Amino acid sequence: MLILEKPYVSSLLIDTIIKNNYPVLRNAFSEQLLAEGNNLRLVSDEEGKAEYKQNPRLYSVSENALNWIYTHLKGEQIVEKIGLLKDKAVFRKMCATIYPDFFYKEIEMSELLTFDSEQIPFPVVLKPSVGFLSAGVYVIKNQQEWNSAIEDIKQNFEKSCAQFPDYVLGASRFLIEEYIKGEEFAVDAYFDEKGEPIVLNIFHHKFLNEEDVCDRVYNTSKSIYDKYYTLFVDFLKEVNKVMNLQNFPIHIEFRYDGKKAVPIEINPLRFAGFCLNELQYYISGIHPVEAYLKGIKPDYEAMWKGRENDTYTFLVLERPEGSTTETLVDKQKVYDYFENILQFRVPQDKNVNVLALLFTQTSPKNLHQLDDLLAMNMNEFVLK
Repeated sequence: MLILEKPYVSSLLIDTIIKNNYPVLRNAFSEQLLAEGNNLRLVSDEEGKAEYKQNPRLYSVSENALNWIYTHLKGEQIVEKIGLLKDKAVFRKMCATIYPDFFYKEIEMSELLTFDSEQIPFPVVLKPSVGFLSAGVYVIKNQQEWNSAIEDIKQNFEKSCAQFPDYVLGASRFLIEEYIKGEEFAVDAYFDEKGEPIVLNIFHHKFLNEEDVCDRVYNTSKSIYDKYYTLFVDFLKEVNKVMNLQNFPIHIEFRYDGKKAVPIEINPLRFAGFCLNELQYYISGIHPVEAYLKGIKPDYEAMWKGRENDTYTFLVLERPEGSTTETLVDKQKVYDYFENILQFRVPQDKNVNVLALLFTQTSPKNLHQLDDLLAMNMNEFVLK
């Protein structure tokens, strides 16, 4: 069963659901999709519970959907597993046996504002214990940057929290943790009925510099799979010795320092948000949600055949600072900039701080386009 919710569902996912006649939980969002002419098979709360009992493979397109699970599947193991993964402090405790020297400290919001930062081994990352995307995430190297982060939290963090339910982005607790050096990666995977991890996507999350926490550029390629696939699968096997997950999709973020992969967080019951996991479809022809629900393991050799040298990317072009919800993307300028756009999407929900979502294919000679984009002001792509 699928739970569809705000902020965004792609037409590709809807077509995949209709093709397979997958059951979709009836809620305000799915009813709106039905009213728009999408022939979805909606099921009631009680029918949804029965569907889960019969087939425990459940996918929630957004963490806004977790409230239904907490309410209607109370007492089921899935609720406990979600709670363990969503709480970053609990997750750090679970990983302590794998990374015994890793520094982390959880702190209440009320204590954070007066916390003695002399106890902190800079550099660190400060973030909500329960969070989504990069809201409220700060990379802090010294006392001055700590003071700036605390001031920003006082003024702006509550605005970010207002966009999400408390169980998605909580303002009550923060986590201070050791800054993990190295390159950042995002992995979409699911654990099958035997608890074996099946990797569907590996994305290299590119940043402009160490201070950058922007969710703008995520690359994948054959060379990335060749180098990191076994590394990430081995970690997932280790963590599942503790978690014991079956029939369970996840989106996990890693940092790799050249020697070891350290997890940043694991997001339960979903893949990359905003349906950006669907970049996989343009490489293999397999929708990742369909792969999970049918238990398909991709053939990686076949997937990259004929694509060995190209880089595939999903891009999040955020609204520039100072713009409004009425600010529009200049589609022609975007198409002029990139070598090959596979998919161009504009979220209809104006409360989402995004101009456009893109899937692109780039040959080696034009990789500079992706690197240059990291430093660009998004006003370059705004319709004047």
